[in-house]
Amino acid sequence: MTIANKIQEQHTAGPIAIGFDYQIYLFMSLALELDPGEKIGFEVKDDIYIDKADGTTILYQAKHTVQQGSNKNLTTLDSDLWKTLSNWVDFIKSNKDNSNFIEKHSFILTTNKSENNNSFLNALLLFKKDNKTDTVLNKIKELKAKTIDKTLKKYIQNVISIGQRKLGAFLTKLTIDTDADEIIEKIKNQISKSTKQNKEKVDAIFNSLYSNLQSAKYTDIKNRKTLEISYKDFTKKFGRCFIVAFETKPLPKRNVPVLLPDDLENQLFIKQLIDIGEIQSSSKDIINFTTQMLKFLALLTKYT
Repeated sequence: MTIANKIQEQHTAGPIAIGFDYQIYLFMSLALELDPGEKIGFEVKDDIYIDKADGTTILYQAKHTVQQGSNKNLTTLDSDLWKTLSNWVDFIKSNKDNSNFIEKHSFILTTNKSENNNSFLNALLLFKKDNKTDTVLNKIKELKAKTIDKTLKKYIQNVISIGQRKLGAFLTKLTIDTDADEIIEKIKNQISKSTKQNKEKVDAIFNSLYSNLQSAKYTDIKNRKTLEISYKDFTKKFGRCFIVAFETKPLPKRNVPVLLPDDLENQLFIKQLIDIGEIQSSSKDIINFTTQMLKFLALLTKYT
């Protein structure tokens, strides 16, 4: 690869664009799972949020990478990981009642990156079992000391600064969902499960729903509105996307060959139609009506 190509690759908008696509696909997947009384929002309180019927809120951050191999791993000192945690700590700090904010919120980081023995994630998993905040705090301090990246040190220090008690409460409500890569396939499986339709109709529903969600996002943001959808809104605004799954297939067209009689006007029903003025003698309507009648009789005989 030439130097020019490397520079172009570094400045391409592709990886950024696919990151936004990943967010809307996650939004789409979560919207399909809404329950009565819930509301989902896009780029309002966070990348995505869900207000639950019980008054609690789930905050979602979506992080996507186009890297392959070992570069796809969510490493222990991954910048996306610690920036996300630091941002959530800022949310907590900015709320007057920190403890109540943590109690009312859950935090989920969803990424297509792989875990691959991330020591922080291992410490988090252990904490959720033994609830020993001092152990996981010491691990975080150890990681801060290990890195020479000033920005990363700042993120980690911000997480530490929340204090041991609130850090423990925060980590209790934290979930990190890795390897969430097959998001499109997941959505199609959700549609298939809810509609019990074949692949062709599932694909049609998926395309319609994705297109309508993208249009809603564009229109709402352009008009300085927020993209927020309640359970009722979803049914009202996007229910038509599922109509294709329940449409009745049209009857197959059957071409039946007919043999017209020699004397068309001598048929009893044609004489009657001429008598009441419905058709005229020697008109083309006589051939049309005769053809329709003979086809009807042939099909009636064959399928009854």
